[in-house]
Amino acid sequence: MSDGDRVLRVYAAGDSGELLAPSVGIFTPSVAHGELVASGQSIGTIDVLGVRCALLVPEGVDGRVTHRFGGARTRVPVQYGDALITVSTASVSDASAAGATSAAEMKSAISFAAPMSGRFYSRPSPTEPPFVSAGEIVQRGQTVGLLEVMKTFNRLVYQGDALPESARVEKVVPNEGDDVVRGDVILALGSSTES
Repeated sequence: MSDGDRVLRVYAAGDSGELLAPSVGIFTPSVAHGELVASGQSIGTIDVLGVRCALLVPEGVDGRVTHRFGGARTRVPVQYGDALITVSTASVSDASAAGATSAAEMKSAISFAAPMSGRFYSRPSPTEPPFVSAGEIVQRGQTVGLLEVMKTFNRLVYQGDALPESARVEKVVPNEGDDVVRGDVILALGSSTES
């Protein structure tokens, strides 16, 4: 755990618990409805005045996500004490395994984020294949999608000082036609040298 990480408070009610926002900010979840979470696992980040902190599941909370604040949105404004996720008890061994896998993924994770807000499209037209898919290698300067902003389509080009020259696409995060805002993750990436 780093200095910027925040362990969430939990409000327990019966066989479920709500993980509460530690402050006002923009919540970016990294877990989905139905996913298993475990103590010490990050469920996302909160951006407070430009400072991003990881949000960690508190000790003794293991279970399955039954509700996520903001639904399918990728960046949600929250108030202090808002229930970010609701966790229902599940097999502790399954949740612990999920936490270990997620922690390993977080250590090596890099991502390509949206440079502006708009509606995301992964392909040039409905009848053509996507620009990139999971498992493919992307190179600097390659088009990875389109963002529609005010009826104008803008190419999303893989570039940025913090990104490697090439990387393997682990996941295309938004679905076709999803609205994204600046800073939302478009591609979850891994090293292009991994087998």
